[in-house]
Amino acid sequence: MKRFVLTIMALVAVAAVFAADPPRVKTKCGPWVVGVTDTEMTVVWTSTDRCMGWVEIAPDDGTSFYAEERPRYDEDFMGRHVVSDVHHVRITGLKPGTTYRYRIYQQGVDDSGHNPIPSGYISASDVYSRKPYAIRTMDFGKADCTFTMINDIHGRDSMMLALTKDIRSEKPDFVVFNGDMVSFMGSTEDIEKGFMTRATETFATDFPLVYVRGNHETRGPGFSEYLNLFPSTTNAPYFMFRQGPAAFIVLDSGEDKPDSDIEYGGTAAYDAYREAMAAWLKEAIQSEEFRAAPVKIVLLHIPFAKGTGWYGNNELKRLLLPLLNEAGVDVMLSGHNHRYSYLEKGDADNNFPILVNSNNDRVKVHATKEQIVMEVLDATGKMIHKHTVKVQ
Repeated sequence: MKRFVLTIMALVAVAAVFAADPPRVKTKCGPWVVGVTDTEMTVVWTSTDRCMGWVEIAPDDGTSFYAEERPRYDEDFMGRHVVSDVHHVRITGLKPGTTYRYRIYQQGVDDSGHNPIPSGYISASDVYSRKPYAIRTMDFGKADCTFTMINDIHGRDSMMLALTKDIRSEKPDFVVFNGDMVSFMGSTEDIEKGFMTRATETFATDFPLVYVRGNHETRGPGFSEYLNLFPSTTNAPYFMFRQGPAAFIVLDSGEDKPDSDIEYGGTAAYDAYREAMAAWLKEAIQSEEFRAAPVKIVLLHIPFAKGTGWYGNNELKRLLLPLLNEAGVDVMLSGHNHRYSYLEKGDADNNFPILVNSNNDRVKVHATKEQIVMEVLDATGKMIHKHTVKVQ
């Protein structure tokens, strides 16, 4: 009996050791790359459990990724490597207009106790049987700029596939998500299932992503994860970047109804938020980076309305339009309305045209210092609208 009890105790001890062993974590969704500038980028992905994540990079010089030890970039915060199931690793010190291969890593950690216990198991993206992921940094000296924009997908996977399946072959400089890619941000999983799993399959591992927050990305308990999933250079959903001859201002619409609306249950505070964004915009359009760009493009989910629109439209127009009118903007690209429209100069007191894309089409843009050509393509790839704007 004593031997039996000892055997049981030993088995329990072994089971306890295995139970305490951190899980063998793998990539759940991703990676995708945001916040790309001429010298920096941020690699983002989600994992199957909490873990440490890091990234290695290598030049695109034809050598094997295994040819030498590659530089490692960790996800650090306040002196610790982050343990999470959402990872975003900022990589700095890059060269403009240069392609970098990259590889993501993760290692499980049990940090529930006083002393974190790392797993001996490390998983990583494949660089042996397939080509490593690769991203090209922005280049101010490039003669032109090309990008594709989609919006208002609202989690429709079939439409997401139809609109993004040709992006790899077209090789744009970056891709714009102009808001409302989901209807509700209940959790990170909503983002994964709604569009990011498909996006990483079709393009997002190898082409920079520019995300313009829509009003539906403000809804649900998962909204606070937005900047973890899509971090920006300003640590806010509004920011600026350059590519080739073009400077881009990315703005955040907030919600489309008054903060007091019953739909928000007392949680909305967008009046003060829009005021703060307008103060940022006033400084951004005076920056040398913006003023020196021959082409100036604005990305905003909710467009300015003709006459009087909903409260959100009216506030955006009151706060932002006077600043943009003075800034020499060449064109603004929006979504939100779920139907195509094109506002000429003056239609909404605007000094620049505004293209509003529908929820079933995409916009291909080619900008040079002389002109901006915008082609609206349906889900089959057929061009249904085309506009050419002469640069001011």
